[in-house]
Amino acid sequence: MIGDGALTGGMAWEALNNLGSAPERPVIVVLNDNARSYAPTAGAMAAHLAQLRAAGPARPAGNVFAALGLAYLGPVDGHDIPALEEALRHARSLEGPVVVHAITTKGKGYGPAESDRTDHLHAVGVLDPTTGTPVAAGALTWTEAFGRALAEAAGQRPDVVALTAAMLQPTGLDQMAQRFPERVFDVGIAEQHAVTCAAGLATAGLHPVVAVYATFLNRAFDQVLMDVGLHRLAVTFVLDRAGVTGPDGPSHHGLWDLAVLRSVPGLRIAAPRDTVRLRALLREALDEVGGPTVLRLPKQATGAAIDAVARMDGIDILHRSARLPLDVLLVPVGPLAAAALESADRLAAGGIGVTVVDPEWCWPVNPALPALAARNRLVVSIEDAISSGGVGAALAEACRIAGVATPISALGLPHAYLTHGTRTELLHEAGLDAAGIEHSVRAALGLDAAAARSHAGWPA
Repeated sequence: MIGDGALTGGMAWEALNNLGSAPERPVIVVLNDNARSYAPTAGAMAAHLAQLRAAGPARPAGNVFAALGLAYLGPVDGHDIPALEEALRHARSLEGPVVVHAITTKGKGYGPAESDRTDHLHAVGVLDPTTGTPVAAGALTWTEAFGRALAEAAGQRPDVVALTAAMLQPTGLDQMAQRFPERVFDVGIAEQHAVTCAAGLATAGLHPVVAVYATFLNRAFDQVLMDVGLHRLAVTFVLDRAGVTGPDGPSHHGLWDLAVLRSVPGLRIAAPRDTVRLRALLREALDEVGGPTVLRLPKQATGAAIDAVARMDGIDILHRSARLPLDVLLVPVGPLAAAALESADRLAAGGIGVTVVDPEWCWPVNPALPALAARNRLVVSIEDAISSGGVGAALAEACRIAGVATPISALGLPHAYLTHGTRTELLHEAGLDAAGIEHSVRAALGLDAAAARSHAGWPA
């Protein structure tokens, strides 16, 4: 079974090409055609399916499936169970590769979903069941904040273009598309093509922004590595839903981006802690001409701006304990800075001095970080990605190369497929909230809560 949106992807065509070469294979492909993925299906294939739908059983010559060697049955009403069963029985009797073209309505049976022409009912929160509208608008999300920032930057930079893989609104590109429709391209559910297309646009002197869910960039790693990275092209990847996404489940958590993308030579990764830094880091990425850049954004509401108390060699100092030894250095990635700051207050109340820093560009490792690490008894990195191969591992390697012996504790997500749950719940389970960070620091220092409270100052 495959949807018409998924049929725009490369693997679908690889499979059809393979099936069509073996007429003896009794494989039935049920094409669930509702003319939508998130948004309306885009591309030439969408137009061809529309022709088949309009023609009905008297289908036009030049059917693409027949040209590939597959029999074609339909179109059939996918909501008419007897008709669908009859079509499937007919398909089985052919004893070869066949496509059953089933026409369905997305949201069938629920009026607001059937009539909705946007994609906000693809994944819903709490809504009014009568109207289908959200019960209450939530706080500004990172996706919305990015959309505003990109549209603003595009207004000042005519070379900026954007690409999406069937997710115009879910990645925030709808705002730029409204202002500059000729500079935003929806390539369908085809992340590999999106990345290679961006590479081509970059060679023509444009600065492409590829906005995609973090987990879905996994599909296009080869293109990031060989089409963009190899040629040191200035393409910016904005990874929405990076880290823990919450109830979307194992397939949508963006856990692997930091570990995977670190292997691309010349690529730089930034993680803004707040919307102020989001705008600034996006502009830095768009100004980059020597290679690809990445911005990773979480699926959550934005919080308050977090001001730096000082800045050193490109690193923002967010907190320094007063009148306490600088025992622990916390290095949070992106919006986990808020949890790190809360844990710093809790630790300081127990007599443990803490410095919290935000490197902003978390890869490559800023050379100033090992120097900071050398001044502390313990370094704790905090990232909502798998801890193996992530920022903490990179920092440990940089410290080893620099001859810094300070122990490093890398807090992150387990090397596993995470289950469903809210972002708050899953971060708590992984020890990536303030309480978990505090516990990890005390455990790494060999202190229990009582010992930490009595600690007034260890020898330097």
